[in-house]
Amino acid sequence: MRTLFQKKNTSLLLGISLFAVIVLLGLLAPWLAPHNPLQVNLSNRLLSPSGEYPFGTDHLGRCILSRILYGIRTTVSIAFVILGLSLCISLPIGLLTGYFGGRTDHFFMRLMDGTLAFPDFVLTIAIVGILGPGFTNMIIAIVIVRWANYVRLIRGLVLKVSKEDFLITARMSGNSHMRIMRRYILPQIAAPIAVFSTLDIGKIVLLIAGLSFLGLGVQPPTPEWGVMLHDATRYFQLAPHVMIFPGLAIVSFVLSCQLIGDRFKEQNVHVPKEV
Repeated sequence: MRTLFQKKNTSLLLGISLFAVIVLLGLLAPWLAPHNPLQVNLSNRLLSPSGEYPFGTDHLGRCILSRILYGIRTTVSIAFVILGLSLCISLPIGLLTGYFGGRTDHFFMRLMDGTLAFPDFVLTIAIVGILGPGFTNMIIAIVIVRWANYVRLIRGLVLKVSKEDFLITARMSGNSHMRIMRRYILPQIAAPIAVFSTLDIGKIVLLIAGLSFLGLGVQPPTPEWGVMLHDATRYFQLAPHVMIFPGLAIVSFVLSCQLIGDRFKEQNVHVPKEV
């Protein structure tokens, strides 16, 4: 039992450490990057890893390490923006539908069912295809796709908390609906939302990278992990490092989110399975 507990704590520590290191590397990218990530030098194209270029260079002679470091600022920053927008939209809707119910709840439930009926990636591609490729349209598309997951989660948590005795007592004490939601419900549902957000940030990064890989998200020459993978597809057999290192960056970030989220889920924090 003690060994199992130590292993679980080790995985949590590993996840937090990996996440913190990646974010810190992104924040310090201007000082850590050995070269300008946008500087083109065709005489150095597709160089293997070396002292001057630790991760080698791409097809335009740009430093891959520098582009990965700056890519953290792009990819992870966009992911947090999307997460914040999704929560800003979903939190009030989930609270109101779960607390009051009625026709509003029925309307949003049918709207969520329609959104969740399609795979996230397919629906995101369809929306971006309608809006057009680009940074802003990608953010809008992913928010449209992901908001329903948060609304369903928050609504389910509110319905569960609404049955508790302390909430009945709060109503009988004359508290207003807004005060009950702010003071009594929000603190109870904060932990599960945080756990789900931690797990979801990795999925959002995969969506961003996937759309950029298809040319529908961030556009070249902006350093972004999905863009780097797209640029590397034609040169993978000739210079495998151009695809390996951006791929490892994506895997490392998603793994860190998964390790943190899985550990928190085991600590009596319930996240509905259907979400």
